[in-house]
Amino acid sequence: MFALTRRHRGRPSGGHPARPARTAGPGLTTGKGLTAGKGLTAGKGLTAGTRLTAGTRLTAGQGPALLAGGTAVAALLLAACGTSAPAAGSPSASASGSASASASAGATVLAGGSCKSSSATKITFWAWVPGLGRAVDAFNKTHPSICVTQEDVGAGDPQYTKISDAIKAGTGAPDVAEVEFDELPSYEIAHSVVNLAKYGADQYKSAFVPWAWQEVSQGSAVYAMPSDSGPMGFYYNSKLLAKYHITPPATWAQFAADAAKLHKADPSAYLTNFAGTDLQWILSLMSQDNAFPFRYSGGSKVTINWTGPAQMRFAAYWQQLLSAHELNAVTDMAATAFADMDKGIDASWLSSAWGPSYFAPDAKSSVGDWRAAPLPQWTAGADIAANWGGSTYPVFAQSAHKAQAAEFSEWLTANSASWDIVKTPPSSLFPTYVPLLNSSSFKNLTYPISGTSVPNVAFTAAAPKIATVQWPPFMTYALTQSATAFAGVMDGKQTLQQTFRTFQGELVTYAKQQGFQVTS
Repeated sequence: MFALTRRHRGRPSGGHPARPARTAGPGLTTGKGLTAGKGLTAGKGLTAGTRLTAGTRLTAGQGPALLAGGTAVAALLLAACGTSAPAAGSPSASASGSASASASAGATVLAGGSCKSSSATKITFWAWVPGLGRAVDAFNKTHPSICVTQEDVGAGDPQYTKISDAIKAGTGAPDVAEVEFDELPSYEIAHSVVNLAKYGADQYKSAFVPWAWQEVSQGSAVYAMPSDSGPMGFYYNSKLLAKYHITPPATWAQFAADAAKLHKADPSAYLTNFAGTDLQWILSLMSQDNAFPFRYSGGSKVTINWTGPAQMRFAAYWQQLLSAHELNAVTDMAATAFADMDKGIDASWLSSAWGPSYFAPDAKSSVGDWRAAPLPQWTAGADIAANWGGSTYPVFAQSAHKAQAAEFSEWLTANSASWDIVKTPPSSLFPTYVPLLNSSSFKNLTYPISGTSVPNVAFTAAAPKIATVQWPPFMTYALTQSATAFAGVMDGKQTLQQTFRTFQGELVTYAKQQGFQVTS
């Protein structure tokens, strides 16, 4: 099955990548922000991708504000933090150009550590997907004038922290890096990534599912190449559902009825769990319900709406099931959750295409019983999907070799030769690349955990039907705070509606402190 680069506290399974817990780390600089008409003091303010110390709040006046007239702070941050691309021949340019000859501090070289040609342009690539070095080696072999070195500086947050430090220092950033969809806007707003349209990226638009291309683009600009994704589905234990005379629900109304039916028949069992502290999971389901709480298309204006009618209806639906104890209040991607699935306590999982690969190493008694079906629909006859996770590959502004870096990023994501490698273990990435999604051999792959069934049929069908979302440039903060904010939902001390209202206030306050003009 498929692995994914995703933000999560779960431990790796079978060599697949997992996101580490959000722990205290380099935070936002708590110096004075900009006030109307005033400049930015060098070294102060927010840089793209910086991490916020877990549990902290910025008080009014801290962090960057916007200039009068709505001009974004990003340009001033670039000047103050030295994020513009270094000139050729400068120390920064030299460092970027020779990075693959000597590994970055604290990095593990995974591929391309040496080049056959001493005159080859050297590109540094940071990524943590297992087995991705196989694609790097293939690129180097077929592109002798470019030598890409893949380095692993840490999965997820540790890598983002190192990138942020390099942006602040004005040197040391990779040429290309793995960046999750939801993190990309924080680099876009600070102009830390390159518009790849200048290097021909827009010619590949039709090779990707529409939503993925939209999430890496702003107007005609393309700030990264999309790669893997996680189309969601109803992944279920076929024998267990048959025992209770339940078929995969076509609508969420039927899902609720089935949840009640199953739990009444066996009070120790549930139709599924509710991962209340996994904000990405909740946001994915909200997007399918046309209740995604953010809108952002660049610049200084952002919409945050956790309390509108659509959002409250979504919360009320799930809260009714929670209040009736018809869902298992156990978070996903943990040994306990997988044990519940294997033992028949949870009969299904609202998961994505990569989810079964995480569950497979823990499955014992239920191996071969699991099947994939489409997500239930909010309106009978509708066909709207959702995505949970995924990665992109931007080129950073510090790169001294942007054209060559762009050539690698485009080959890695928009080339069948690359996908023929990364679709296989240990990478096992699920594509946003249309030619592979349309491949009958890919759709008909079988996996031991799913017996003779072909789960990719459901997941590939969902991939082009995913609702496009607009991630705000402060997802790091939102994800950090959500574990605490939503904890009360899991232990029954707070309703989902109450949590949405509280979270709305927290995010609006934070966004305004960062200088954004917020609408709800």
